[in-house]
Amino acid sequence: MARKRKLKKGFKKFLVLVLLLAVIGGGYYIYQLYIGNLDMQHKEKKQEEERIMLEQINNNYATYVKTTTSTKLYENNEGVFNEVGNVQESVVLNLSEIDNLTLDNKYFQIKDTTYYVSYDSVGPTEAKKYDDTYKNYLPFNENIVTGDKTNMYQDDKLILTINKSIDEPIIIKNDDTYSIEYMNQLFSIKKEDVKEIRENTNTDEESAQSIAVLNYHFFYSADLGEVCNEAICLETKKFEEQLKYFVDNDIYTLKMKDMEMFLDENIRLPKKSVLLTIDDGAMGVANKAIPLLEKYDLQATLFLITGWWELNNFISDNLEVHSHTNDMHHNNKCSSNGQGSMVLCVDKEKGLADLKKSREILNNTTYFCFPFYEYNDYSISLIKEAGFTMAFIGGQRKASIGVDKYKVPRFTVYDSTSLQQIIKWIS
Repeated sequence: MARKRKLKKGFKKFLVLVLLLAVIGGGYYIYQLYIGNLDMQHKEKKQEEERIMLEQINNNYATYVKTTTSTKLYENNEGVFNEVGNVQESVVLNLSEIDNLTLDNKYFQIKDTTYYVSYDSVGPTEAKKYDDTYKNYLPFNENIVTGDKTNMYQDDKLILTINKSIDEPIIIKNDDTYSIEYMNQLFSIKKEDVKEIRENTNTDEESAQSIAVLNYHFFYSADLGEVCNEAICLETKKFEEQLKYFVDNDIYTLKMKDMEMFLDENIRLPKKSVLLTIDDGAMGVANKAIPLLEKYDLQATLFLITGWWELNNFISDNLEVHSHTNDMHHNNKCSSNGQGSMVLCVDKEKGLADLKKSREILNNTTYFCFPFYEYNDYSISLIKEAGFTMAFIGGQRKASIGVDKYKVPRFTVYDSTSLQQIIKWIS
């Protein structure tokens, strides 16, 4: 009897143990299911996050992107991206090509640099055309060396900050800044941020000390039966022959700002440079000269009599337009040894009003050309007061560094002027 009670008691314990093990096993099974479910949810969440990230990487990458906020710059040190600077908001960047975007492309490399930006700080944009005129200049044989932090500006606006010293050739010298090429663009650096100027042989090419300024007037085509009886007319075939020579011989055709900076010794220009100017705006400029300039992709300047011809007739990327007065291109108005140009003795108030109107039409230009090449102390003081910083005359000689910027000489091109004469003037 006692033995039966003992067996019964043992059986109960066994049942309790079995039940306990069943509960523990069931709980463990449920726990494993729960953990497995959590792992699955975590995996799915991670996959979704990676999908979204890859989608954002694809959406934000383009050949040209614009920073959507003030953006950190990075350098890649064996897979570790270290912050080295900053790019301001709304700056257009040209990125290196990436054939197949993956999650490894969280940083986009800026083309032709060692710098990167994060994918989430930029967005696609249209290509921005930067003025690369400076690439025609000769660098000075001097470098700037900055301190441990370098701020770079464009149009007086901070664009880029690099947290290190840079050592780069000087391209342009201004009163308060030096301009350098960096990231395939032109940036200005304040002189106060420059620690040292050091001599360095950046080029062996000899720079120009004087520049030939050619002066054209009217263009006509004999093939079309056109006739122009003035000596300052030029057959379009001859003009094209000259332009082709400039292209074939790598002669740089200046913009007006280039000329001013050259005379101020802010830049160095190659000896093979020339400035092309056209006076008045009359026969053949719009329908002959401009198409040829565009054909050969060369630059020229038109000095326009704004009261006589509409500015809209001369819109071209290859032609600047500056002032030849608004309505003072009249002769026999003043006593002189020449043609008696009106600008020599015009009433001051009337003259300033004319010049002001011309400047306003021409986006406040500061470049001027004297009618009939005539000037005197009074006319020079008048255009200075009107806001002009440089003016052109005749003279049949080159414009040299140090010349009076209100008497910049030019060579007048006649229909009888040969290509060999042009070459001689330029050489």
